[in-house]
Amino acid sequence: MKAACFSVAAMDFFPQQNQHFAGGNSLNQTIRYRQLGHASAFIGALGTDAAGQRIAALLQRRAVDVSHLYRLEGRTACNQLINDTAGERYGVEGAWQSGVYVEFRLSAADWDFIGGFDVWSTHADGPNYLPALERKTKTQFMSVDFLHLKDYALLERSLRTIDIAYFGGTPDMADDLAKVARASRGLIVLTLGAAGSMAFAGDRIYKQPALPIERVVDTTGCGDAFQAAFTASYFHSRDVVSSLWAGATLGREAARTFGGVPWES
Repeated sequence: MKAACFSVAAMDFFPQQNQHFAGGNSLNQTIRYRQLGHASAFIGALGTDAAGQRIAALLQRRAVDVSHLYRLEGRTACNQLINDTAGERYGVEGAWQSGVYVEFRLSAADWDFIGGFDVWSTHADGPNYLPALERKTKTQFMSVDFLHLKDYALLERSLRTIDIAYFGGTPDMADDLAKVARASRGLIVLTLGAAGSMAFAGDRIYKQPALPIERVVDTTGCGDAFQAAFTASYFHSRDVVSSLWAGATLGREAARTFGGVPWES
């Protein structure tokens, strides 16, 4: 399986730890796909600053295809994150800086490149999402991170094209997502942190409890790890139950370290 992930990568600063870690759901997922043994590519833009250099080096160490990674004049997207005593992470208000990411658009050559990939993994809040809906063919299997968005009109439109819609949210979203799934016959997955995860497929609702863990260090990137593992499993098996388990397993591993992905090779 080959996965193309586009297009956000960022450098997250954790002031409590006084450390920086790579982040952004596209970057996190492309590394997690490699961890699972699949070929992956990151398509996006980093700045010409030190953060961009560090992230580019990380991707290369992890054997991610970076042939369509761009270094644009300016600053790499960045954020600041803090953790509470339970390890839950929160963004510092006003800290997000989009840098060169916000201006990046996939070129014709980029679209041609990812046309040869089995899986497209992207996010619904990015500038390349709507073009992806127009360009996806039946050849690609497409998973989309809707984050905490409650734009169900966009979701309903998307489910005519995409294969999996992911939400990170709260249990009160379940009824609405179940209704959308029944009407569209699409697959929707809701991750709930310590409350586990749910999947909605047609008239069926699946539930997966969170797996036991001795201590949650940091929840940053747990949802991205879950998505990569679920997508890879479901792409091969079309089995929701085993895919929820795969997602929970890799999500738990992500909770054991700081940052979206560890810096170690």
